[in-house]
Amino acid sequence: MDIVSEFGDNQGFTVKLTNDKIFISAVGNEETLALRGVNGVGVYDDLEKYNKELEEFKKKTMSPLKRKITAFSIIGFAVLMGIPMLTTGNTEPLGVVFVLAASGFIVLKFKSKKKPPSLDSYFRIMLSGGDRKFKFDKSGGNAQNIAQFINKVEETLTAYNKA
Repeated sequence: MDIVSEFGDNQGFTVKLTNDKIFISAVGNEETLALRGVNGVGVYDDLEKYNKELEEFKKKTMSPLKRKITAFSIIGFAVLMGIPMLTTGNTEPLGVVFVLAASGFIVLKFKSKKKPPSLDSYFRIMLSGGDRKFKFDKSGGNAQNIAQFINKVEETLTAYNKA
């Protein structure tokens, strides 16, 4: 078994190409496909799911600009309330001003602990009876590696179909 090309990500997905078969190993799933049954290969990015999750993320988290505007508004309101108190000498409600100013600084420094959504990518094999998708991590250098692997599979498919 002579391996023509191989690809693996850092989350347990590996795929190997020989002259007549593709071996796929994913978490909890291993398959072997003959090249004679493969019509094509490609990468599928689930943009619809990503856009939906991104919209929900934006609704639930405050953008940095909105956070700054809110914080400076609270701090400005506290300063405007504190100026008349200091000029008249009435310092009893000054604690409220300090609480408002402190809350403004807290809003300014607060950052959401929620992580933004990630784009799900799938290695897709088109077969005569449908297609199969295998999820993999396309971050970092993996995007270039999977592209090179797909080019090798297409070259092998072309050579296999000509033979």
